[in-house]
Amino acid sequence: MEQPVDDELILFNPATETYFTLNRSAREVWELADGSRTLKEIAEELAVRYELAADRLIEDVSAIVDSFNEATLLDRRVQH
Repeated sequence: MEQPVDDELILFNPATETYFTLNRSAREVWELADGSRTLKEIAEELAVRYELAADRLIEDVSAIVDSFNEATLLDRRVQH
């Protein structure tokens, strides 16, 4: 379950009965991690949005997605 609050997003995982608060950056990755994009594609899309080099973002995107996976928030893993 998701609930937007300003720039953040509150997630609830019913399987673990745990809440998560995503900041703006993590929220954007969450919204792009829909199973149709790789980590590289997510980083590239964010790079275009913020006029940054994708290689500067790939580590951050990877760390955020890894945290989603560790918290069992994603149904499918994002491809590397």
